[in-house]
Amino acid sequence: MSKTKIGFIGLGTMGIVMARRLMDAGYPLTVWNRTKASGEPLITEGATWADSPGEVAAISDVVFTIVSDAAASEAVICGPGGILEGAAPGLIVIDSASIAPEASRAHAERARSKDVYILDAPVSGGPKVAEKGALGIMVGGSKEAFDTCEPILKELGSMVLYAGDSGNGTTLKVIANLVMGVAIQASAEALVLAAKAGIDPQVVIDITSLPGTGPQTGAMATRGPRMISRSFFPPHFSANNMYKDLSGAMHLAEQLGVSLPTVSAARELLRAVIAQGKGKHDSSEVVTILEAMAATSVGK
Repeated sequence: MSKTKIGFIGLGTMGIVMARRLMDAGYPLTVWNRTKASGEPLITEGATWADSPGEVAAISDVVFTIVSDAAASEAVICGPGGILEGAAPGLIVIDSASIAPEASRAHAERARSKDVYILDAPVSGGPKVAEKGALGIMVGGSKEAFDTCEPILKELGSMVLYAGDSGNGTTLKVIANLVMGVAIQASAEALVLAAKAGIDPQVVIDITSLPGTGPQTGAMATRGPRMISRSFFPPHFSANNMYKDLSGAMHLAEQLGVSLPTVSAARELLRAVIAQGKGKHDSSEVVTILEAMAATSVGK
């Protein structure tokens, strides 16, 4: 039986790794990116280049998109030359962009008029996690479409969760990143406090990375060393993106009447990082704001 023909739109840091993994799994792959140069490595390895998102859709059974924001997602799906222009009835679009839930629902509604399914399926984990096929993937949309695509998604993720209706995947991603954003803030505060108290910040990383202990946190294990070594670029997850996701959490909370005081504080420090022109740096850059406030440094 022939393999599902997959299209992939958006070949940034995450997209190219995910696309390559699908191609290595034997899926015929057609790709498009705003700049063709980003697709050249995959083309060399056997992927087919298309001249527009609509052209990708026309020759694919399933199309992944992973672009920078809601505007870019709308453009490649709904805009001129977009996926919906080239889509045949029954096409499934898997949008892995981290966008607002209402944007996911709006795109899905527009697609339904053409008998196209859109699954909102943002991912958790960076490029190294993607290389191993160990992403966390949160999916909202048609259960039938999800069941069809689950084997494909499991090539990319070790945890693939169906969250329910359209928009629920992106909602779950906002909530998950809320936890990470606050944890990075707490980790930075702990290191700054230790430095001011005359304790080697590395000791704090060691004790909070010990498996099975109460203070254990992945945020400290992954971001603490960056804070000490000042390795803020290239980012694991940028301050711009974390600010966007925490803003999304605040917006959702306002709609539902929920208070998020720690999220509000974490977002304000990210705002300060962005105001200094460091929005493309890793979100762990928040430690430098706290250092300035405390007149100390965790760096070596």
